[in-house]
Amino acid sequence: MTVFSVDASHDDVELMLRDVGDAVRRWESGESLGLSLSEQRLPDGALLQRARLLRMQARIDRGAIIHSTRPRVGPLVIRFQRLVRRLTWWFTEPLLQQVSAYQVNSALVVESLAEGVDALGRDPGTTAENDLRARLAELELRVQQLESQLGASAAGRET
Repeated sequence: MTVFSVDASHDDVELMLRDVGDAVRRWESGESLGLSLSEQRLPDGALLQRARLLRMQARIDRGAIIHSTRPRVGPLVIRFQRLVRRLTWWFTEPLLQQVSAYQVNSALVVESLAEGVDALGRDPGTTAENDLRARLAELELRVQQLESQLGASAAGRET
């Protein structure tokens, strides 16, 4: 499968299709095309807001009825749907539980990734620097402890 990606800085469909045609011609000629995944940057917090909305919508309503607005057939369709659901609940319920659990877990992962991206977007270098500084402080403390233990054991041998 080949994926074509075309950057478009304009909204004209004909111009975008021309760019797609140029990309296809370059691909047919054997030219290697890089995949461009450049998108417009979202406003600050929009990615995190979308991830939280995804998490809120992750659960499936297993009892939802698909309503029919047909004048005479609609109520019969709804009754038939309820009958089928009651007869097959033992089969569909475990499947819907698995799908719902997967969607919730996926939404939580997406939200945590969005939080990480949001944190990096706010202050890109500080997070890594703070981690390194905290690790360096831990190592310095450990070195001091080892030096004090070494000094105490050396003082014990002299006496």
